[in-house]
Amino acid sequence: MTQLIIDCDPGIDDALALMLAASSPDVDIVAVTTVTGNRPVEIAAGNARRILDLSGMAGVPVYAGAALPIDRDQARCNLVHGEDGLGGVDLGPAMAIEPGSAVLRIVELLTRHPEHSLTLAAIGPLTNLALAERTSPGVLRRLKQLLIMGGALHRRGNITPAAEFNVYADPTAAKIVLEAGARIVLFPLDVTEQAVMSAEWIGALSNLDTACGRAAGLMLQAYAARDPLLHDVCPIAYLLDRSLFQVQRCGITVECGPGAMEGKTIATFIGPLDDADAQPSILAAMSVRATALLDAVHAAFARLP
Repeated sequence: MTQLIIDCDPGIDDALALMLAASSPDVDIVAVTTVTGNRPVEIAAGNARRILDLSGMAGVPVYAGAALPIDRDQARCNLVHGEDGLGGVDLGPAMAIEPGSAVLRIVELLTRHPEHSLTLAAIGPLTNLALAERTSPGVLRRLKQLLIMGGALHRRGNITPAAEFNVYADPTAAKIVLEAGARIVLFPLDVTEQAVMSAEWIGALSNLDTACGRAAGLMLQAYAARDPLLHDVCPIAYLLDRSLFQVQRCGITVECGPGAMEGKTIATFIGPLDDADAQPSILAAMSVRATALLDAVHAAFARLP
């Protein structure tokens, strides 16, 4: 059983990632934390609560985290997912989220649980994780694995020519997390842009006789016309079946200064997976068996309420 924390900013592809995690009997979602990203943190938290409730996970606690990037006084949000973050799909009112800070909850969970027993999937900007690392230096090294959707290594960015959105939203946080010495698997645009949803695949989700399938289909009708890619699903899919992906060992640097290169992620070293002395040891997913991924996600959604 994998004990999992999901840090997210729902967001339609975040919603699909939450549903995918909820579908697995081998995953215990310990907590969901939210951060400002696709939408402000309060909206993201409410969306996470709605998606978990829809997925039969009403008992999973949701905590709201950072409202602003670490060293900026304005958030960098987008409207790709609509004003409400879910493409205008009404999932009903959200139940109350938990009191307290997501950052402190992450620190508490990682400190209380045995070292290398928790996995964390970060599928939004990395502000909460960076603040946790600043609050308790070395805490991210206690993770069994840190799965991150972010960056663009050999691809054009999706928010600027140089940068992918999650990194651009808080480059300083990304730098802190990627340099924290945690056991990281990175899912950059290089791999997520291979996970393309077709109209037929979205239709097949919609045709599932389940509440989650219908909701996913409706959300994707709004989202897929602009960005028909399963970005945030990739880390969760890797957790469930690593054979879907091919990874390479690398070191990553992040451009944090202002200008055209802000938020750019640069692969500074790539070595063989069996090189035990390779430093730093970040794994980057560079290819995915896309058809198998889509089939697995569809099968998982068929198990949901």
